[in-house]
Amino acid sequence: MTADWNRRSPDEHDRIQGLVLQRWLPAAVSFSDYWSMRARELGLQVEDLRTLDDLRRFTPVRERDVSWAGGEGAPALLMRPTEDQVKARASTSLLMRTSGAIRRDPAGGKRQVMLEEYKPIHLHRGGADDDMAIAYSRSDLDRLHRCGARAASVLGLDDADYLVSAVPSGPRLAWWGVYHFALGASMLGLHPRGHADELERCVGAFGLVPATVVAVELDEAAALAAAIADRGVAVPRVRTVLTVGPPPDDDLRAGIRDAWLAAGAADDVVIRALFAPAEARALWAEDREDPDGLVTYPDLEILEVVDPITGQATDGPGDLTVTSLGWHGTALLRFQTGTYVGGIDGAHDGKGSAARIAGAVVPRAWQLPFATPDLGMRHLDLRAAGAVLFSAPNVHAWRVEIRGGTTKINHDRFFVEVGGALDANAEEHLIERLAFATGITPTQVKGVADPVLVEQKVTQHGSPFADLR
Repeated sequence: MTADWNRRSPDEHDRIQGLVLQRWLPAAVSFSDYWSMRARELGLQVEDLRTLDDLRRFTPVRERDVSWAGGEGAPALLMRPTEDQVKARASTSLLMRTSGAIRRDPAGGKRQVMLEEYKPIHLHRGGADDDMAIAYSRSDLDRLHRCGARAASVLGLDDADYLVSAVPSGPRLAWWGVYHFALGASMLGLHPRGHADELERCVGAFGLVPATVVAVELDEAAALAAAIADRGVAVPRVRTVLTVGPPPDDDLRAGIRDAWLAAGAADDVVIRALFAPAEARALWAEDREDPDGLVTYPDLEILEVVDPITGQATDGPGDLTVTSLGWHGTALLRFQTGTYVGGIDGAHDGKGSAARIAGAVVPRAWQLPFATPDLGMRHLDLRAAGAVLFSAPNVHAWRVEIRGGTTKINHDRFFVEVGGALDANAEEHLIERLAFATGITPTQVKGVADPVLVEQKVTQHGSPFADLR
């Protein structure tokens, strides 16, 4: 339930992952409209989908792919099986549980089990513009509690701890993840902050419980300590400050710790991160003794790093890609989260065998805020633009440039240069493909006769993407 999962050998992790995948993968594909469609497009038979190699026959997808196919919120990602499909695809343990429920309640037992396993009863929002709904069934909430218990064990916390959370409430993984983290670890958790409350509203909560753990969003961690110090509230038992967001660098971590020491926290207070992309299913934690990477859950997710443009797997930095292994509300197969990571490390110095998210972590690294003339503020997915240009015929070099408005234009602009002359038809076709892939129509697509000139600008900016706002 808690630490044992992180003491298994890598081979044992692989074995368990394979056992879950061989049942879950065909079920996820056949139970979800979008993945059924993708399998048909790729010529894949559900009966043949069992292994990690089979999973990788699906090309990675981005938010725009699933939202366009399934509608806003991507409802086609929901797992909605019929009874016959459950009989054919469900795990042996689920079939046995169903059989037992039918014996106890012939009229309603089967329906009750299906409701618990597959009916969405809880949502959080994902996607760059919060347009995706990530659904959880009742059984998924049990998994979420399990992840909370695991994160607590990694952090050295248990049911003797008292948590005060300053994370604003709302339908986000950040808030729900902390809430279920406390439930899973059976610690007393106080969540006093409403979605529109100022940070200072939380300070009074520290007078209600003898807090040992604090959860606060990364960019507010030092400010909360300062507000506590200003009000003269005593926090001598606080030994763990959980910054909800990407792991801070050494200087920021030290600054946050100094702020909490100045506020009167325990001398041995540590700063540790809780984070996962919005499309993931549970928050990962840094190890209390060895905060070098976020500890993941091998039996409940499959994580990869892929090139953000080509979607090809890489051993180095790139786009963190998630498969929601075993979860039943929303099914994600090789979903590119848009979070830049330095890589994924395997077994870690004998202190645990679960892989870790290593190096720098940058959410929405390729999804930039963009003021449109008619849709308001949206996000421009540079990965999608790059994928179109990378695969475009007769394009030998390319670059994307974002510029801000002018005195006469009150919105951002999206320019593309490609190496090679474009006739009117080729230019129009490229504009259409870019608009479809990104959801934002380019301001201009320009062909440059000499590709070297485009490559020189790429070198000048250090990237094919340039934000000049």
